[in-house]
Amino acid sequence: MGWSNAQLWVDLHKDAFCKQITTFLDAITNRILPTFDQIESEAKIAAEREWERLGNLPSSEDSDGSYAAEQAQEVGINYYIAMVAVHQTVINLTAVAMNHMFEQSASLFCKEMRLNFPNDKSLTFLGKFNKCIASQGIILEKSSACPKIEELRHLANVIKHAEGRSAKKLRKLRPDLFEHPGLRKYPFFDFEIRDTQISFPLAGKDIYPTIDDLQAYCSALVSFWQELSNPV
Repeated sequence: MGWSNAQLWVDLHKDAFCKQITTFLDAITNRILPTFDQIESEAKIAAEREWERLGNLPSSEDSDGSYAAEQAQEVGINYYIAMVAVHQTVINLTAVAMNHMFEQSASLFCKEMRLNFPNDKSLTFLGKFNKCIASQGIILEKSSACPKIEELRHLANVIKHAEGRSAKKLRKLRPDLFEHPGLRKYPFFDFEIRDTQISFPLAGKDIYPTIDDLQAYCSALVSFWQELSNPV
């Protein structure tokens, strides 16, 4: 087959994608998400500022400090909940980006290698890509990375489109992704837990992948391209 003659281009494409996806996730993990590390102390500061503001207002005879304290605490809690949601949104959008980076890279690979990408609507994108490279004798449909990549696809679909077929499949694969992590750490906060319907995942609600999940998806994507570059 002509695959061996193109091995250099395969390796170059693999190296470019693996560097791109790992650099992207490293930047998200170590440069962007750490900006949320102090949201608890920021929430406390927001509550204290509200307490000070209320304390400077003219008081009436029947007013007491309990109402002001409750209102100040509510400001702090609302700030914290809002920032937790934004933090989750960043993670969710990162998962979507990683999925599309893989699909765009795979599509470009097929184009550059002059491989015919199948137009089979019964197949997922990964299925089409595996069929495409199988035409060159590279069989990766049973790669250990494939299930994780398909999971990422379902997750990206849920985040983009909310309720649908991917949500149903993902519930069977990863029911833990639908449990708000804040429930375990701060059970007394109202995180606007919804019913089984996915409604607003782009606002950091209803679906909750973690940094560990992103790392696992990245590892699967890198592993897949390495197997493609070094087929058995």
